[in-house]
Amino acid sequence: MLAELRMELEADSPALGCYQSSNMQGVLMETIDSAYAEDLHRQGLNPYSQYMIGGRTKEWVVKTLTKEAYQYMIKPLMEEDFSGFTIAKKNIQVKISKKELKIVRKQELMDEFYRGGSCRYIDLEFLTPTAFKSRGRYVIMPDVRYIFQSLMNKYSASSDELEMYDEETLEQLAGNSSIVRYRLQSVFFPLEGVKIPSFKGELTMRVGGSETMARYARLLAGFGEYSGIGIKTAMGMGGIRRKNHDG
Repeated sequence: MLAELRMELEADSPALGCYQSSNMQGVLMETIDSAYAEDLHRQGLNPYSQYMIGGRTKEWVVKTLTKEAYQYMIKPLMEEDFSGFTIAKKNIQVKISKKELKIVRKQELMDEFYRGGSCRYIDLEFLTPTAFKSRGRYVIMPDVRYIFQSLMNKYSASSDELEMYDEETLEQLAGNSSIVRYRLQSVFFPLEGVKIPSFKGELTMRVGGSETMARYARLLAGFGEYSGIGIKTAMGMGGIRRKNHDG
């Protein structure tokens, strides 16, 4: 199962915004069961993502990819007595004014795969700074291969039943897909004294090849709304929204 918890936040400090996302992971780890938190530290790919959105309305968004992660991570945040917290590193007192929960069965993504239409375009909005890493270096431009590789790996890591990563399929996706429109900007994501080069904005991909290939790409994009894309999605990077293509 996939779950999304949106929390509207209030704080006196103007510092509360998207660049507090890495500190929010600390808040999350302090809130959940300590034994489960230790298990998460030992895992290669985390079964959750989280990020902050700034602006006039400030939101903290936590998303989980498995039933276990939902039980241990989102349910404690849904408790009535979890009505606020402190970002200790910045000494910011935060009040939660609203919570909104959304749950989606992974089967719903598969149902969309089998019933989906013929649209070959995927519109993605990168809500938070996004980057990839290859051969020890940051990749700060979107690339269809890195996008699909990230999504396939994250989907496989979240499922004991379905292995989504396959090199041949990835080659077909990358070879038949292209970015046909983009509006992006380069940004930095601050993390423990380091500024990670990254990008934000919007892009449209066109997926060629078979109809099955296009549907598979859309399935991965739908999953990406929960998993995020690229590196450090547990710390606030790579938050995305799949938009409806308007032609």
